Amino acid sequence: MGDPREGILRFFPGNASAPLSPGDTILAHAIRAGIPILSPCGGEGRCGKCRISVSGNVRGGDDPGVLSPEERRAGTRLACRCTPLGGEVGITVLPESRPARLSAYIEGKETAEDGPYLPLHVVPGKGNPLGVALDAGTSTLAGALIDLRNGSVLARAAADNPQMACGEDLISRIVFVEENPDGLALLRRLLLQGIGQVISDLLRSSSLTGEIVEFVAAGNTVVSHILYGLSPAPMRRPPHRPTLREYPAKTGKDLGIASAPSARLRIFPSIGGFVGGDIVSGILASGMHREDAVSLFYDVGTNGEVALGNREFRIACSSSAGPAFEGGEVACGMRAYPGAIDSVRIDPSSFEVSWTVIGGDKPSGVCGSGILDLCAELFRAGLIDRAGRFVPRAGAPFRDTDRGKAFIVARAGQNATDADILFTASDLKSVIRTKAALCAAAEALLEAVGFSREKVERVYIAGGFGNFLDLRSALTLGVFPPFPLEKFVLLGNASLAGAIGAIRNRKRWEEACALCASTDHHDLSSDLGFMELYQRALFIPHTDAERYSASLSPEATR
Repeated sequence: MGDPREGILRFFPGNASAPLSPGDTILAHAIRAGIPILSPCGGEGRCGKCRISVSGNVRGGDDPGVLSPEERRAGTRLACRCTPLGGEVGITVLPESRPARLSAYIEGKETAEDGPYLPLHVVPGKGNPLGVALDAGTSTLAGALIDLRNGSVLARAAADNPQMACGEDLISRIVFVEENPDGLALLRRLLLQGIGQVISDLLRSSSLTGEIVEFVAAGNTVVSHILYGLSPAPMRRPPHRPTLREYPAKTGKDLGIASAPSARLRIFPSIGGFVGGDIVSGILASGMHREDAVSLFYDVGTNGEVALGNREFRIACSSSAGPAFEGGEVACGMRAYPGAIDSVRIDPSSFEVSWTVIGGDKPSGVCGSGILDLCAELFRAGLIDRAGRFVPRAGAPFRDTDRGKAFIVARAGQNATDADILFTASDLKSVIRTKAALCAAAEALLEAVGFSREKVERVYIAGGFGNFLDLRSALTLGVFPPFPLEKFVLLGNASLAGAIGAIRNRKRWEEACALCASTDHHDLSSDLGFMELYQRALFIPHTDAERYSASLSPEATR
């Protein structure tokens, strides 16, 4: 675990320290010490997001394929490639590599009626019993504190899932479990640390003090397994079956939640494979399982799940979309917090770029909705073709970099990073792969049940990404099949909304368990037609361009 006599690492901001463990990278030291550093690729050196500045005796981390000459001259290093050699080493985690709380991820709509207040917990005669509803996401932990006397929401809070330091996607985390002897224990400790932070923020924000006696968590299958103390490793290989689909209730003490030891903790059941309880909770909030009309339900996040159905049937799948729309796998990408460009416009004549920034300050990067807007605008302006390749035109702000040709989103003098914010050809490919996976997943479900697109009457979009989403940009790129705009309903964090509903009404919890049991899991890895659907969706907007463009108004396509 390290010996301070060998050396000491000091992390800033925060002035936290960790003893040196010879041979380990700075990222490995940070993970063990609970120092939050973004590392979407899980420390494989691919994403370039774990940026630090270092003083002291170190080796490596100045990768020319990822860092610009200016960054290397300024002393920037990658934490996953930089190894401390001894003595005292000072490490400053650069602003763009620090996770931040995401207030946009705590709001969600519940379109299904709650019904009468029938709490899961039988309220005692005295005291203030409290409940916590939690959306345990791959990237974000979002919670709500509930007054169990009347069901009112007292506070909401969100934080990044600290597990992101071990990989931003679920497969990276399973690999981390398999390749590290204490991988599961470490991931679980990080998760409990994040949950503890959310609970602390909830209690601090609430005007009512009391005891947490009820806790409901909705998470994807991997995060739910880790919370329950189970290895998710069996899910990595066919037939991708989880160890458990249902999680018997335990106490907070049993599961290591120190701030709610006496709480009865329930975890939403999983549908199958990577389709977890967060989708069950989201479907519960949407109410699609109560309707005669056929609906599509999208959870647009790192995992990218899709469900299709109504009160008669439901079928769901996971598309393994990847983190591009969460700011991962994109060099200029970042989460949706202050400093992120969240919308982009490009003048098709002058190619002048304009944007808006969350918080109104100078930009530090581009979040998912901004990345989506940027790609759609590049396509509308004729600067990328249907195959997703850059088309440099006279006057357009392109430049050559170590990573190939890149589009300049914001020049050094316009932003907070003192370097151009660039969008590269490899970034564009990541976005296209993500959008193709999401689109093809919905098409695969429709084909599996023999339905045409016209059969779908509503398209629910869940996930924090949906709070910023410009549907016209999404349809321009072909993120979703070509449904008319009026069919789309943006839900925000439906997983959290469903968990709140379940705490308020025990019949909703029973409803969630029943709808989970009656929803079929569709495994895309064994769907022989999925790869063809995916290949067709790798074009902008699709190989069936005419039909996909028909859902957009002339205003949207300019």
